[in-house]
Amino acid sequence: MIITNARILTFDGDNRVLDSGSVEIRPDGTIGQIGQASRPVQSYDAQGRLLMPALINCHTHLYSTLARGIPLPGRPPKSFRQILRKLWWKLDCALNEDDIYYSALVGLVDSAKCGVGTLIDHHSSPNACTGSLDRIAQAFHEVGLRGALCYETSDRNGARKADEAIRENIRFLERARGNLIAAHFGLHAAFTLSDRTLRRCVEAAQSLEAGFHVHVAEDACDAAAVQRLASFGVLGEKTLAAHCLHVDATDVATLARHHVNVIHNPQSNCNNAVGTAKLLELMRRGVNVGLGSDGYSPRLWDEFKTAFHLQKLRTGDPRVAYAEAYAAAFVNNSAIVRKVWGMDIGRIARGASADLILVDYFPPTPLHRDNLFGHLLFGISNAPIDSLIVNGRFIVQNRQCVTVDERAVAERATVQARSLWRRFEQL
Repeated sequence: MIITNARILTFDGDNRVLDSGSVEIRPDGTIGQIGQASRPVQSYDAQGRLLMPALINCHTHLYSTLARGIPLPGRPPKSFRQILRKLWWKLDCALNEDDIYYSALVGLVDSAKCGVGTLIDHHSSPNACTGSLDRIAQAFHEVGLRGALCYETSDRNGARKADEAIRENIRFLERARGNLIAAHFGLHAAFTLSDRTLRRCVEAAQSLEAGFHVHVAEDACDAAAVQRLASFGVLGEKTLAAHCLHVDATDVATLARHHVNVIHNPQSNCNNAVGTAKLLELMRRGVNVGLGSDGYSPRLWDEFKTAFHLQKLRTGDPRVAYAEAYAAAFVNNSAIVRKVWGMDIGRIARGASADLILVDYFPPTPLHRDNLFGHLLFGISNAPIDSLIVNGRFIVQNRQCVTVDERAVAERATVQARSLWRRFEQL
């Protein structure tokens, strides 16, 4: 298939902008010729829409999807620990296998319609642990998106649950195959992990050559996390460290020395009132910082804009964060996926995976490589996603998900959510 009559943003290092061109999608789901169309067997007329790489969400929690609108009894939580205890640590204990599946299905459909083709998920369901990652993977396959999955290991529910979490990570790491599904070894955070459990996780992950996916210094209660995790051998070039807000200069140097991938989740950080990432300092020291949502929203565009604005507010300097926000969203996320997964996504180049979006954006002002940031921030990020292609296959077309029945999924999810909320209230 060849997509014709498109305005192409390559994000290929040169950041080429092709005012009118075509992109060949080969049968193996990779990109072929870029530029002028030959005579294709099948063509798709983009009608002048903007064609660019699909977005990547490097940290999310799909299990949180059915918490949308859930009532919380008693007084609202006033600290991060209270948010965990009153909401998330109750919700994950209430989840069953069907909740897990429909949470993932709804979250993936929402993400697809927002132009996200790849998600790195961090899952927890202590009372439905074994096999839970299979249900999430099933949802990924049905919708057609790429995913890297892990199970959150923690001692907060006791040693037996921690052992089961370790086994689930090992089981899924041993069987995750193909170019749509990958795996990490999941850890909750240093402040809920004993020395014994950390040692067991590191031994298991090293034997499987797996990277970790872990929350780090999200709140002041976890401020000592970087040095403790480093001492156990958790930090490395395949490690994804979500948040890293409460870090000092020594911590930043440690993260850089170990080539850790830090994932910034700005909207969630604002919502939980836990702080603002030192994005500029991290990136100046050479830390590879990507962008995620922490389950807050499927719209990576909003995370990009929030990351940009927060650094201006934090520093009081309107000149900052242009390069850093752009790099986190459109350079580093794809670099992270290439490094920990081996998938060549996030750019339009010959041989790269055909993960693409068509955006209903027809620029009213000149668009070229030197002013691309302004169009991304003030125009493209606000425009509807017409189509999403993953691995050469249409997932969204004409603004509708074409791989699953959206309405049927929403109706079944609503029934499931009612049941989940009743169980949540009883905990």
